[in-house]
Amino acid sequence: MTYKFTNSCNKALEIASSIAMELGHSYIGTEHLLYGLIEEENGVASKVLQNQEITSEKVLEKIEEFVGKEEPVDEIIDFTPRTKRVIEVAFIESRKLGYNYIGTEHLLIGILREGDSIASRILLNLNVNIPRLYNEIIKVINEGEEYAKQENSNGGTNKELSGSYNQTPTLNQFGEDLTKKAQSRKIRPNNWT
Repeated sequence: MTYKFTNSCNKALEIASSIAMELGHSYIGTEHLLYGLIEEENGVASKVLQNQEITSEKVLEKIEEFVGKEEPVDEIIDFTPRTKRVIEVAFIESRKLGYNYIGTEHLLIGILREGDSIASRILLNLNVNIPRLYNEIIKVINEGEEYAKQENSNGGTNKELSGSYNQTPTLNQFGEDLTKKAQSRKIRPNNWT
């Protein structure tokens, strides 16, 4: 089956392939995929993982601990069967959420759903609360959709605004969108009458 990936997702897959070859692994496992999702800094998955204080350095250290490191290889043979399942789950999740493409957030959901993987072991070993991480991903996806719908109903275009909103989950979590509040007249400067 052919899947459509976002640019961020394609970049994460490229990074996963590169790190696998660098580590001397002739396959792309879930652990390489996790590394790629973190290292690709523009995707939703990267932002959510960074909020959980998961860094590519920590993941790389765990990959070397769990799987090992050998002489670099020149090519990747294929995805592992578990990684293929993660991609399939990501596709199903993206469809459930109403998307016709797979984003980094969908791949991360796929990893979380495929509980018996090296990537899941790494996350658990780094003391990540898996249900909390999953809920945070869904929250970011839903907040982005709500914001986009609201802007679109006000006559604005949602493409630019929703992308920006989805790329700043920490800011969204701890801050307020003053522009949105001003447009809906929920705040007013002192000099308005």
